[in-house]
Amino acid sequence: MFKTMLSVAALVASTGFAVAQACGTTNLLDDLSESERARLGELVAPHAFARGNVWEAVKDGSRAIVVGTLHIPDARFDEMVSRLTPEVENADLLILEATQEDEAEIARLAATRPEMFFLTEGPSLIDLLGPEDWSLAADRLSEIGVPGFIGAKFQPWYMSMTLAVPPCALDLIQSGQKGLDRRLEAVAKSNSIPLAALDDTEDVLALFADEPIEVQLKGLRLSLNTQMDNAAATSTLIESYFEGRVREGWEFTRILIDRLGIEDGQAMFDDINTGLLLERNKKWDAQFSDLIDGKSVVIAVGAAHLSGETGVLRALERAGYTLRPY
Repeated sequence: MFKTMLSVAALVASTGFAVAQACGTTNLLDDLSESERARLGELVAPHAFARGNVWEAVKDGSRAIVVGTLHIPDARFDEMVSRLTPEVENADLLILEATQEDEAEIARLAATRPEMFFLTEGPSLIDLLGPEDWSLAADRLSEIGVPGFIGAKFQPWYMSMTLAVPPCALDLIQSGQKGLDRRLEAVAKSNSIPLAALDDTEDVLALFADEPIEVQLKGLRLSLNTQMDNAAATSTLIESYFEGRVREGWEFTRILIDRLGIEDGQAMFDDINTGLLLERNKKWDAQFSDLIDGKSVVIAVGAAHLSGETGVLRALERAGYTLRPY
């Protein structure tokens, strides 16, 4: 269980898009008020390529199929995998945020740097959160089978990531089912297609672990209060993904923050957006020319990384690639 939870936490951290899988068909986007719908439209409008999960980019003999992924299983990925398998089989390179081997690094880090994941000294989360928020956390931990006395020693960032995984998603992960990125990676490996990783696992985890504890606690409280109905929130994200409304799924968190009136909630979401999306996108941008130019590649990264001025698609466009939906 613990190794699985560590892996899932890192996956959530690296995707930039909240964990989602088929936990139902509820889509909270369908129930927005008129004012909320207008607000969501305003949030999405500035972002280029706000819709669509799979794109083709071409330039002077270079070609990339860019796939926005979710890292958790869903049966609806079967059709996407079938369609993309020939592209991976004939590619010179499959580019991922992180490979399966990179995930194995997480277990090593937990053993060699436990302070990244756990409170190794000082008060536990029971004291740091206070009775009301700890009660929320303990209930959520119970749902996914993590004893409270263990969860109380989690670093706040790690608790946030752990609780982003609803029980229905965790069941699928533990049964051995894979998300879209891992399924494409399996196709590449079976055809001896080289792999490249855009992220360094330790660097991604450090985005969270190196934050001051007070900042981590604010983020945890935000998670606890915006994921009260985690199955519905998860279902909303997965439904928006398969409808191609990726940016709406990401920006919807701001609507939830508005509804709940969370103090400093929008500022905290801005920080998450900057660390998870904007800064990582910029680092990836610097790698693309060496990885892509002169080749035929498949790029599979978290769906929220595709859109926006710093997004993967805009980066390719700036580099002279012509883009079209695939």
